[in-house]
Order: sequence, then C-alpha cells, then structure tokens
Amino acid sequence: MAALKRNSIFVFAAVVTGLISIIFGLGVVRASRIFQQMTAERPWLVFALCPVGFAIIVFLTRTLFPGAQGSGIPQATAALKMHDVADVDTVLSLRIAVGKFLLTLLGFLVGASIGKEGPTVQIGCAAMNICGRLGLQRTHALQRVLILAGGAAGITCAFNAPIAGIVFAIEEMARSFHEEQSRAIILAAFASGVTLLIVLGYQPYFGVSHAGLPLSWTWLLVPLCAVIGGLAGGLFAQILATPTRFMPRPLNRLALRHPIGFAALCGLMLAIIGFLSHGQVFDASYGQARDGLVSGVLPTPAFAPLKFLATLVSYLSGIPGGIFAPSLAVGVGVGTELAHLVPGLPVAAFAMVGMAGYFSGVVQAPLTATAIVIEMTSNPAMTVPVGVAAILGTLASRLICKEPVYAAMSHQFLLVVEPKPVVEPEAVGRAPQPFAEDERKSDEVV
Repeated sequence: MAALKRNSIFVFAAVVTGLISIIFGLGVVRASRIFQQMTAERPWLVFALCPVGFAIIVFLTRTLFPGAQGSGIPQATAALKMHDVADVDTVLSLRIAVGKFLLTLLGFLVGASIGKEGPTVQIGCAAMNICGRLGLQRTHALQRVLILAGGAAGITCAFNAPIAGIVFAIEEMARSFHEEQSRAIILAAFASGVTLLIVLGYQPYFGVSHAGLPLSWTWLLVPLCAVIGGLAGGLFAQILATPTRFMPRPLNRLALRHPIGFAALCGLMLAIIGFLSHGQVFDASYGQARDGLVSGVLPTPAFAPLKFLATLVSYLSGIPGGIFAPSLAVGVGVGTELAHLVPGLPVAAFAMVGMAGYFSGVVQAPLTATAIVIEMTSNPAMTVPVGVAAILGTLASRLICKEPVYAAMSHQFLLVVEPKPVVEPEAVGRAPQPFAEDERKSDEVV
C-alpha cells in the first residue's frame, strides 16, 4: 500500500511537471519570437535590450528570487547530498520554481544564450519535492528518489526525450545504479513523457534527421571532430567551474561587489557578439542547430566560437538559464566546421557527431550525450558514430576539466549551504559566488 501511494505521487508530480513544461516551452518560443521581431528591423536595439535586460533580471533574482540564478541542475544535484530537509525545501521550493520559470522567460525575451532544460529540471525536482510532502515520511533515501525522479522528468519534458531523461538521472545526477531509484526514475520519465505525447503528440526536439555515415574515408574524421569538440567542451566547463582563473581581477571584483553592473556588462558583450553573428547566437540558436542536423544547412564558420562566447557571458552574468541547448548548438557548429574545410563531407551527420563530442565534453556523461542526440533527432542509424564521439569527447574533456561541471558547481553550492555557523541565514538556497576567491585575495592585497 505504501509503495502504491509513493508511486502515485511520482506519477502525479511527473504529470504536473509535464504540464508546466508545456506552458514553459510555449512561453520560451513566444519570448524568443518577440525578441526576434523587435530586433529584426532594428538590430541596434540589442545594445539596449541585452544590458538593461540582464541588469533587471539579476536585480529581480537577488531581491525577489535569491537562489534562482544559474542552471538549476547543480542545485538539484546538491540537494541529493543534503541531509537537512529544511535545506532541501529551500532549494527546491515553490518560490524558486516560480522565479526560475519567470526569469528564464525574461532571459529569452532579451536574447540571452540560455536553455530551458536546467530550469525545467529544478522545477521538476521542486514539483516532486513538494508532492513528496503529501503524507510520505521523508527519509534521506526517499528524498534522493524524489529528486532523481524530478530530474528525469525535467529532462524528459525539456527535450521530449524519456530515454535521455532516465540516463541523465542515473549517469549524471545519481552517478550509480540502484534498483529502487531506477524504478522511480523510469516511472517519472515515462509518466511525464506520456503527458507530453497526449498534449503535443510525437515531436522529436529537432525533428527527424535522415543523416547517415556509411563506412568510408569520412569515418577517419570522426575521432578528430570528437576530440576537438571534447576539448572545447572541457574548456567551457572549466571556465564555468572556476571563472576566477580565467577572468581579470577587476572583472572578478566587479562581479562580486557590483553584480548588477557586471550583469549589464555581460549583456553588452552579448549584444556585441550577437551583432557580429547577425543575430544567430541569441537565445538557444534552435533554428541554426535544427537546420544543420535535419537539412544539412551549413552555419557560418564563426558560428561555433561566437555561440561559445555568447553562452559563456550569459551564464556568468548570474541570470537563470540552462547550458544544455546552447551547448548542443555549439556542438553542431563544431561538427559543421569540418564541412567547411573538407568538401563532400556529410553535413548533417557531422553535425550530430560534433554535437555529441562537444556536449559530452561539457557534461562528461557519454551515455547521456548519446541518448540525447539520438532521441532528439529520431535517428538510431547514427548511434555508433555518435556513441564513439561521445566517449572520445568525454576523454578529451578530462584532459582540461578534471571534474564534471555539474558536480563541481554542486560542490560550490554545498559550501554555501552546509557550513551553518559561517553562512548568513539568507544564504541558504542562494547560488554560490564563484568570484569570492578572488575577493579574498584582493582584500589581502589591499
């Protein structure tokens, strides 16, 4: 009877997550379209929208929704390790979920290079956590199961990919296989997936790709593409995990002491990058990625590096938003760079290979990368080259970034939450301050 009640709660929370994600996804599409309409005939408008928009979002985040900044996946991963139920309830609260929802939409409205998947994961975990209070005795073990189930439902809903949601929760969040946890993860993923199927029908995230890579000389370039993508993804992850090592001290000080001003500066940098790309790197760049994957349309050679920089400044600004979808777009750019250099290379196939190599380099989760790329393109024929690229990309990434990016950021988050004697009361639920290390060094110099 207890198992039936618990499973019913998993299903109910997953359905709620699915319904919220549908509304969220429609809102993201609408916000992106409004931004494109505003800037299509007035491209100079980005120099006002991006800086002012970033500053407003960070102000609202810090004043009304502290803890809503960032991806949301590190917070959910950190919650798995928390033993204090009060801390978990603060990180995965209704207030944080609402803030994540609204502020991420506002980020898309001003052109931020972000994704919806991280916020969807935190919203899914919050929904599962809130529903878990309905008559269940919340032990630490049950708390973990609730959060993992919410993470699986979140990825499923963000990409309409239940297999990827299951693999992500097991490989990236739990980092272990436990029978009871896995049953809950599978149940939540498919319950949310069925919800999306009933409401939206079968819609692969990028559409159906018919790309193929028959055995030929082109296979010789698969390892090269994967390693380049993995190294680039590892560099991106290392910068996110330790930004103070890569940023000049004046910028570190500005980020810590004047976060709203720093956000405005990041918005200005995004505007410049976006203007140089003719608007291609704003938002998640879904259209550019889809064209490369499904239609074999080559993005410009500058697309990958500019999208890389646009995502970097968007995340470091402190606004809410995920890095999954922008990373997938960068990966498409990495794969298609080779098509610019090697005539006759199958563009759509190498778009998938590059996407797997770069994305696995960022998250260092090859099974998740393989499942996401295959499921979002509905193209099982590319499983072998995509899987090879994901493995090689992960290995290459570890040469630069020793710890997976979400694990590193969750550890930073726990340093804020767990040491109660030295943490301000309002710090619980707040994202870590990656620039604090440089601030301490600066104070010593001063």
